[in-house]
Amino acid sequence: MAFKPAPFIEKSLSAIEGVKKILIVDGDDSRALEAAKILKDHDKVEVTLLVEKDIPNLDVKTINIHANKSQYEGFVTRLLEIRKGKETEEAVRAALKTRPYYAMMLLKSGMFDGVVGGLVYTSADILRSVFKVIGPRSGTKTISSLMLMVKGEEVYTFTDISINVNPTSAQLVEIANNTANFLEVWNIKPRPAFLSFSTQGSAVTEESKKVSEATKFFNLENPHRLALGEIQFDAAFDKEVLAKKYKNPEFNEPANIFIFPDINAGNIGYKIAQRMGNWEAYGPIVTGAAMPVNDLSRGASLTDLVNTIFITAIQAKGTK
Repeated sequence: MAFKPAPFIEKSLSAIEGVKKILIVDGDDSRALEAAKILKDHDKVEVTLLVEKDIPNLDVKTINIHANKSQYEGFVTRLLEIRKGKETEEAVRAALKTRPYYAMMLLKSGMFDGVVGGLVYTSADILRSVFKVIGPRSGTKTISSLMLMVKGEEVYTFTDISINVNPTSAQLVEIANNTANFLEVWNIKPRPAFLSFSTQGSAVTEESKKVSEATKFFNLENPHRLALGEIQFDAAFDKEVLAKKYKNPEFNEPANIFIFPDINAGNIGYKIAQRMGNWEAYGPIVTGAAMPVNDLSRGASLTDLVNTIFITAIQAKGTK
């Protein structure tokens, strides 16, 4: 069965050099099995399924987490070193008998270029293992998430939508940096906007001041990719409204990164766009981690899974 990725994915996928090895945490799920079969002969990605029991008559790559005792013991030693006394040996041994932790150690060891999970395991299971094994990339403390919103040739990012509940102004800056770095891997120029119910002080509250402060510090750090803010969504999205509401005429392009002030706004916002505006939503995509890991919804479709495998492979291109 052939699978044609979304056009915006296909373009970046074709630019990948070599083959990216992607591991699926929930390898015995029917969607994972089908995705591995679909992508078996793909020229850009190689999929391996992580399992706890061998699956007979399966013509795709698998790893059984209980099959290699010496590898398990090596992972125990290494994870104890990574955790630096924050976990007991008993806790580490128990964690590595679960697939999320074993998958992250396989990734950390360089056996894979990226990991996709969440078909069976919860977001908490996947993200906890990311935080404890992979950690944030150099230069940031914040791991965040985004949703790619796509309609035809239009591509926008909504962030953060699933990890940081009520980020501080400093965290908003790092969330914006994570998202801008993600878009640059796709050769898309980042145009961030820090969203609020206020535009440039039209209303002043602790909430709007947090967003204004984030904009200020982001722009000091990023003179090459300046952000709008604090700004209302309509002005950030619509060029004509931007010209009427925003005081800085040098900002004459609408944003393609929308940084929401908290997870309530971000999560609700992307679902409104998806359901009422008929935008396609791809994600959540994890950004800011030291290595590519993505966490699907347990209700994800086969198409969602395959597209996320491709997105993870494209992210891996940017970590080399």
